[in-house]
Amino acid sequence: MDPTTTRGLADALADGLLAAGVRRIFGVPGGGPNLDVVGAAAERGIGFVLTHGETAACIAASTYGRLTGTPGTALVTRGPGLTSAANGLAHATLDRAPLLVVSDTVTAATAARTAHQRLDQVGAAAPLTRWSGTLGHTQPAAVAEAAARLALRSPPGAVHLAFDPTTAGDPPPTATGPSVVDPGTLARARALVAGARRPVVVVGVDATVDGAAVRRALAGLDCPVLVTYAAKGVVPESGPTFAGLFTGAAVERPLLAGADLVLGIGLDAVEAVPGPWPTGAPVVLAHSHPVETAYFGDPLLLVGPYATLLPALLADAAPDWPPGAGRRAHDAVVERLGAHAPAAAGTLGPLDVVRTTRAVLGDVPLTVDAGAHMLVTMPLWSTDGPDPVLISNGLATMGFALPAAIGAALARPGRRVACLTGDGGLGMAMAEIETLARLALDVTVVVFNDAALTLIALKQGDAQGGGPAVTYAPTDFAAVAVAMGVPGVVARSVEELRGALGSVRRGPLLVDARVDPGPYRHVIRTIRG
Repeated sequence: MDPTTTRGLADALADGLLAAGVRRIFGVPGGGPNLDVVGAAAERGIGFVLTHGETAACIAASTYGRLTGTPGTALVTRGPGLTSAANGLAHATLDRAPLLVVSDTVTAATAARTAHQRLDQVGAAAPLTRWSGTLGHTQPAAVAEAAARLALRSPPGAVHLAFDPTTAGDPPPTATGPSVVDPGTLARARALVAGARRPVVVVGVDATVDGAAVRRALAGLDCPVLVTYAAKGVVPESGPTFAGLFTGAAVERPLLAGADLVLGIGLDAVEAVPGPWPTGAPVVLAHSHPVETAYFGDPLLLVGPYATLLPALLADAAPDWPPGAGRRAHDAVVERLGAHAPAAAGTLGPLDVVRTTRAVLGDVPLTVDAGAHMLVTMPLWSTDGPDPVLISNGLATMGFALPAAIGAALARPGRRVACLTGDGGLGMAMAEIETLARLALDVTVVVFNDAALTLIALKQGDAQGGGPAVTYAPTDFAAVAVAMGVPGVVARSVEELRGALGSVRRGPLLVDARVDPGPYRHVIRTIRG
């Protein structure tokens, strides 16, 4: 195996990926070195999943990695391959998901005479990644393994390798060692927790790195627990302490107003909508790694592994909330949503879509796209986990839900995955419907079809472009799905939706839910104020 040759370097790369635990590679090969990598990986039992777009490959890979605890890996070509993957890199970094992207590149040996597709690949990826470097002929297997493992280290994120057998390349990236809890800080935080009578816990995205430890620690704590979008599923939602969602907006403020302490577990500033921190109560943050704290005012930050940190922090907790305070707060929000967001008579409302889909499919893995439907889905879809609901919260990119569902279905074989998306987000990723068909994945896609960017339309003011800026021509997504090999059904009522959802037991299905967008205005007022 000569790493100064394309095939030799591909073999070394595959060895490193295998050592790091990589099981699948997603991507769009461009030929030459890319195909050598696919072949070398296949010889080592690492499968390849062909997608239609590079960002879709990144999202599917990072989702697969997140659910399996392995480095999600994507393969792209040089030039347009890497630039098309930019949104996928940003997603992984801001949504804290593990992703290694390997790109072809114009080699150092040919760069002087090759202008076609010549970009600074390493420099282009650097602002979007935790680390971006060149995989060359020096220690290539070690570099590949270290890069893949770095993607998994807290905080998980994107890492990039440019494949170039003609240069020595970069040394293996290094990661800081595991954080150790500072005894003095722990003592101060423990005293704050012990003295609080009305604490509120807010669980955030970093809690997903050890959700089992977080669930154990909170199991006996009788105080309201809020979760961010990305942490939905970390704690069971059927219990008396579950209080609903934290978004940084209006819906959780009544509960936080009564708190004398906020305990953030894995809470990340990237998760909240822009705006001020919504409470003046003291804040204690428990995190697996150092995190930005300016958003939270002047918090006390504890860093360490949750399995040891949380039991020590909560040992003397003595909350004195009225029994069931968290559940009552949650139920009040759900009741407000239902009371103030009815659909017009004879139409299918967005709340109907969420409730019916959850009732028919059950507590299955769920992916959710960005858009108005998200504001309905997240509070109404109940889950006891342990898998988190999958959503792009830090980047909040559209086009996430469908490729994420592909990754989730491959990570959870034998389980049906629900994919709830708007028409705008589905339009961005529609080609991946063919991927569902080709792989025969057990995914039910439900598209909230109102031919508009409805969340943006709700924010639109006068002299901001009117309808042409936010509306599409009607699309028959069911017909498009059928043309791509996936059963597609249109639903215009709850009865039709229920029948459509039950029409397929194995393999993919797309339900084109023709929704009345009217209730969304009430929903956004309830959730965000």
